[in-house]
Amino acid sequence: MSQANDDDVQSDEIVSADDAAAGQAPPATFEFLAHTLFTQALMALGRIPNPITKKAHRNLPTARHFIDTLTMLEQKTSGNLTEDERRMLEEIQHQLRMMYMNDQDGAGRPAAPGRQPS
Repeated sequence: MSQANDDDVQSDEIVSADDAAAGQAPPATFEFLAHTLFTQALMALGRIPNPITKKAHRNLPTARHFIDTLTMLEQKTSGNLTEDERRMLEEIQHQLRMMYMNDQDGAGRPAAPGRQPS
């Protein structure tokens, strides 16, 4: 008795049907996923405005969540990424960690009245 095999379904057929249903959605790639998480982290760090409210709002716990999610993604995909994907993931994590640390230390915020920046 033969069972249907997932490999019997051509991925080209799935992508074409999905593209049509989604109305020209971007391809589902590792790069797109990483950039989506990067953008969400930037919004949580208040570096870019929320596209719905058009306002920047800082939420460090949420930013930390997205940074941790990227770290988990890196660990789970270790050894399975192309060199370009690995480098891109490392670079965006480095950028986010530096921004997060600066925000944690108060850098990037205006000095309180009467205080001189260090």
